[in-house]
Amino acid sequence: MDIYTDYANWKFENFDFINNLVKNKSKSISRISSVIAVVDYLYEKYVENKKLTEDEEIFFSTGFDYIYDQFYLLKTLFELKFNNSFKEMEKYSKTINLLLYINEFQSEALEYENIDITPLDDLEDKVNKCLDKKENAPDEYFQILNEVNESIFEKNNIEVHTMDQIFYEIAIEYGIYKENDYDLYNEILNRQIEKTRKAE
Repeated sequence: MDIYTDYANWKFENFDFINNLVKNKSKSISRISSVIAVVDYLYEKYVENKKLTEDEEIFFSTGFDYIYDQFYLLKTLFELKFNNSFKEMEKYSKTINLLLYINEFQSEALEYENIDITPLDDLEDKVNKCLDKKENAPDEYFQILNEVNESIFEKNNIEVHTMDQIFYEIAIEYGIYKENDYDLYNEILNRQIEKTRKAE
């Protein structure tokens, strides 16, 4: 079985869950929509042409791995914290997006030796407690995330590009998105982060 068949099977097995989130433009997946768009585009291209370029194969593989992990986390939250209610989950989309960002930065930090990710782990615990209590995370948690990232990445001269940023640029290259589409899909978290950056 190849990765394209794996992707098709994964989409089939999770069709209802994925379809409900995408169809309703759920803000819970706002930050990964560019990755979904590119992976779907490349899958269709592969189905039609039976081949992709080497770069496209890397984009597809990396993107699929990423959305697989993200949807696994979302489905776990959906089932364990929100009683299989899309409406209930959507109320906390801002906090879910924050949690997804924290998880991505944790994974990035683990690529480097001698980097202490305890501050990210602590913030993850706080955000999970908010979700357990059916509360949205306070706005200052977004500021804390910026400060933690500065202390972990900037002080170690590590430049981090999140997957949504990378795949947004790829989506523009393929003509999937226009320049201004990004704001539509990332308005909650990116505006919040931008606001805290300007306040510094």
